[in-house]
Amino acid sequence: MKKFSLIIFLFALTYGAYAQFGSIHRRALNETRKRVKYNANKKAEEETREVREEGLKAAEEGVNAFEAWYDPYYGEVKMFVDENLIEESDVQWQRLQFVPGKEIIFYDKPFNYEARSKHPTMWYVDEESNGEVQVDALDQGEALLLSGPGYISPKFKGSNGDYLSDNFTLSFDFMMPVSPYAKPMYVNFYGIENKNLELAAIKINKNFVTYKDSTSRYPVMAYDENGMYNWYRISVEYNKGILNVYMNERKMISYKEDFNPTGITITYEAITPIFLHNFMLAKNAESIHDQLAAGSYTSYNIDYLMNKSKLSGPSIAELSSIALELINHPEMKLEADVYFSQSKKEKENEEYGKQKAEAIKKILVSMGANEDQISTTYKGFILSSKDNPKNYLSEAVIFRTKN
Repeated sequence: MKKFSLIIFLFALTYGAYAQFGSIHRRALNETRKRVKYNANKKAEEETREVREEGLKAAEEGVNAFEAWYDPYYGEVKMFVDENLIEESDVQWQRLQFVPGKEIIFYDKPFNYEARSKHPTMWYVDEESNGEVQVDALDQGEALLLSGPGYISPKFKGSNGDYLSDNFTLSFDFMMPVSPYAKPMYVNFYGIENKNLELAAIKINKNFVTYKDSTSRYPVMAYDENGMYNWYRISVEYNKGILNVYMNERKMISYKEDFNPTGITITYEAITPIFLHNFMLAKNAESIHDQLAAGSYTSYNIDYLMNKSKLSGPSIAELSSIALELINHPEMKLEADVYFSQSKKEKENEEYGKQKAEAIKKILVSMGANEDQISTTYKGFILSSKDNPKNYLSEAVIFRTKN
């Protein structure tokens, strides 16, 4: 009975909830009812049952490995659930260990100056593509919409050369519709001018990640009423021969790979549209601990969802690491400069920027940090146009250690 309860708990956990068991159990039942209702005919009900059984089987297999999957380093961080500041489904992110590089190479949200059109200004787009690449509104702001076969590659000064070192990181959010005809996309390690088909690519298909002979599956996340999957995040780090790939809070691939990456190109055959946002490419990754010890750490992933007045899941991943530093070093004090520029209206940026600053402090305190260890201040917005060299700071939070 205990094992069965643990299986149900872990299955419910894949829907992203870290709360009381009874609450989780009810949510799992509600999600099941929703899915049965959504799949109204007999065939769809059969498919739903197969998916559910597959999820339970995966959960059962994961019971014995659960403690190994749980990283003790983060075990000291207090679990945090407060629906006023963050959605329950995002608390799973607390265990993500990926840290983006210190030096930004390329960053596109897309930014709020982007017109909703078929011509994104920060990307090379396959001109012979039969589909479309456009900036459109989706969920929490603009996103890139990809359809048909094609490719996109970052466009910036120097992007026509070799711009990747042997220590770089890549992260972006994506969403694929629920469809039996959905096709994968690929992260290729070459740029627009240095195409090298001999380099292996990372294959991403819904909740699967493949690199060469390694494949990992992430638990299926509940989809919403319009038939869309939730947002997933892919994070890639390459450091002198070791390639790690994460999906949301889990490490999916760890591969010893001695190769010469030169750039990034996303290729796809989107029969049903694929959506991308929060695309960041950086280099020279260092741990949050080392950066704070050196005086400061700049986060680009603490994202405030303006339409929901809550922080996003990846925000919690980094705040958990920062909270652990404050817990382990009670003498440490941090000042956080908070920037916010999702809106085109200055007053809205100020309103939500202050809310973001307040939410950051409350979450750190709720995770176990002392209130007098952290001060947060909204500093304004930097973004003005696509030509602004400080665009990458438009959503930044800079944590500085105080003596």
